[in-house]
Amino acid sequence: RSLPSTAGLQAFESAASLGSITAAARELHLTQGAISRQIQALEEHLGIDLFVRARQRIRLTPAGEHYLQQVRSAFDRLE
Repeated sequence: RSLPSTAGLQAFESAASLGSITAAARELHLTQGAISRQIQALEEHLGIDLFVRARQRIRLTPAGEHYLQQVRSAFDRLE
């Protein structure tokens, strides 16, 4: 079984919820670069793009929207 890192999942969920890498970095007490690298590693692990990046903004792809629902559901079950 090849599972993504929990740090990558947290970075993705935070950035998706807040709509911002910067805001996710503040929320998780990490740098913007760290959040970006974790999300990039998650995308590489999954083989899909989770965000569309344009200028200083991010937006979920359809695959990212679906994955966000799955990640939130998994986090809810773990809680």
